[in-house]
Amino acid sequence: MRIALVCALALALLAPLRAAQGEAPVHGGTFVFAIGSDPETLNPAITTGVEALSTDCKMFNGLTYRDRAGKPHPELATDWFIPPDGMQYTFKLRRDVRWHDGQPFTSADVKYTFENVLAKFHPRAKVAFANVASVETPDAYTVIVKMKKPYGPFLEQMTCQDGAILPRHIYEGTDVLRNPHNSDDPIGTGPFKFSSYTRGDRVVMVRNPDYFRKGLPYFDTVIAKVVPDAASRVQGLDTGEIDYVQSFFLPKEQVGALRADHKIQLKYDTDVPGNYLFFLNDTKPPLNDARVRAALMRAINRRQILEQAYFGIGYVAKSAFHQKLWAYDPQVDLTKMYPYDPKAANAALDKLGLTRKNGTRFTFRLVYNVAQAGFPATAQIIRDDLQAVGVAVTLQPFERNVLNDVEFTKRDFEGAIEAYTTGGDPAIGIAREYITTPPGIPFSNPTGYSNAKVDELFREGALTVRTADRKKYYDQVQVLLSHELPLLPLIDRTEVDAAQSNLHGLWQSGQPYDEWDQAWRG
Repeated sequence: MRIALVCALALALLAPLRAAQGEAPVHGGTFVFAIGSDPETLNPAITTGVEALSTDCKMFNGLTYRDRAGKPHPELATDWFIPPDGMQYTFKLRRDVRWHDGQPFTSADVKYTFENVLAKFHPRAKVAFANVASVETPDAYTVIVKMKKPYGPFLEQMTCQDGAILPRHIYEGTDVLRNPHNSDDPIGTGPFKFSSYTRGDRVVMVRNPDYFRKGLPYFDTVIAKVVPDAASRVQGLDTGEIDYVQSFFLPKEQVGALRADHKIQLKYDTDVPGNYLFFLNDTKPPLNDARVRAALMRAINRRQILEQAYFGIGYVAKSAFHQKLWAYDPQVDLTKMYPYDPKAANAALDKLGLTRKNGTRFTFRLVYNVAQAGFPATAQIIRDDLQAVGVAVTLQPFERNVLNDVEFTKRDFEGAIEAYTTGGDPAIGIAREYITTPPGIPFSNPTGYSNAKVDELFREGALTVRTADRKKYYDQVQVLLSHELPLLPLIDRTEVDAAQSNLHGLWQSGQPYDEWDQAWRG
C-alpha cells in the first residue's frame, strides 16, 4: 500500500515560490522565539522536552513531518511503502542531503539512529522500536524496517519530535547520552546550523546554505531566547524583542489581551492533543492506595484550575485520554465519577484511618516546572485544596533539568504537575505515563505504577493495525485507569501560540517543531 504522495515533495521544493497574503517571501533577518529554560540537550533523539525540541528540531529532521491534519509528508524520506499487514516499512531517502559538517546523509545514519539511539534512549520511540525485528539498508538511499509485530503509529513517529535522525559518524562508538555534541556544536541536516550557546541566555542558529530544500530557509538567524519569567515573554512580544511564544510557554491569562493587539497573531490547535496531569508517587504510602488517590481527586477543584490557571482554554479532563483524541471512550467521565466534593474527600480519608494530627493527615511535596505557564497557579490551587482536607503540601518549583532528576530519576516527590502530549496516538504519548517503567527514563512513568493488565492492553492496542480494533483495547484501559487513578488527569489542553503579525509561513506542521524553514518576515 503506497502511503505517501510524491507530489508533497514537489510542493516542498516549490516553497520558495509561495506567497503569503499576496506578498513574495523575503529572505534575511532574525527570528527570536522564547523558551522557559536552557534546553536539557541539543540532541532531539533522546528527549521529549519542549525546550529541547523547540530548539533542536530547527537543526535536525525526521524522515517525515505531519501536516495540520496529521498526515505524513516527506522530509528526509521522499516516499515510503507499507504492506496491508503493517509488517514492513520501506523508506526511500533523499540523495541531496548533507550534514552540517559536509558529510553525506545516507541510510547508514538512519539505521544507526534507529538501532542505537531511538530504540534505546527516546522516551516515546523506544516503545515503537521494541516491535522492530531488523533494520536493513540494501543501498545508501533505502531503509527497510521489518517488524516483529505490527505497530499502528510507527509512521507517525518518524517526525523530528519522535524520530530525529543523527549522524552516525559523530555518534558511533561513543556514549550517546554523554557525547559532547549533545551540549555543544550539534551536527544536523536541518535548515539552521548551530552557531553559539550562552547558557541561561540563548542558543543562536544560522541559515544552512546547503539545506536540501533549495532557496530555504528564509531567515538568516534564529535565536532560542531563554526567558524563565512567563510575564517577560509576553512583554517581549509587546516590545518586539520576541517574535514567537509557543503555547507551552504562553501564560493563558494574557490571551485575551493579545487577541486585541493588532501587532500579534494567535493560532489555536497548534499541536496534537495534550494534557495537564497530576502525577502521584504510587510507591509511597498512603498514595499507594487507590482509594486515597480517589479521595484526592475529589478534593481538587479542576474547574477552578481550568478557569484560573488556564483561563478557560481547554477542558476539564474526563479520562486518561484527551476527549478530542480519536481513541477517547465517552462512556468514561471522571468529572462524574469524581466530582469536586471536599466533604466526601474528608469522609473517605477519615474512613481509611488517615486521622489528623494537629490538623494534618500526611505531608506532601508538590514539584513542578517553574517556567511552565499556568503551573504556579495550578500548584497553589492544589495546595489549598489538599490542605483543606488535611494534607500539608509544600510547593517545590524547579528548573526543567533539575526537575527531570528529581521526578524521573530519583522519584523524590509525592506529587508532580506535568504537561504531556498524546503524540496523536495512545501508543505514542499516553502509554508511557502508565506502563511499567524503571526509574530514570525522562518523561516516562514517574509514579512507579505497575499493572500487568494495563501493560497488556496498551501493548495490544499498539500492535493492532485496524483503528476500530485498536480502540477496543483503549476503551478497556480507560475504564480500568478510571478506577485505579495512578495519576490524576486535570485538564485537556487546547494549544494557542502567539507571534508577531508580520510573520508569515508559520504553522505549516501539525506539530510545533517542524517546518520552520518556511517562516519569514513581511
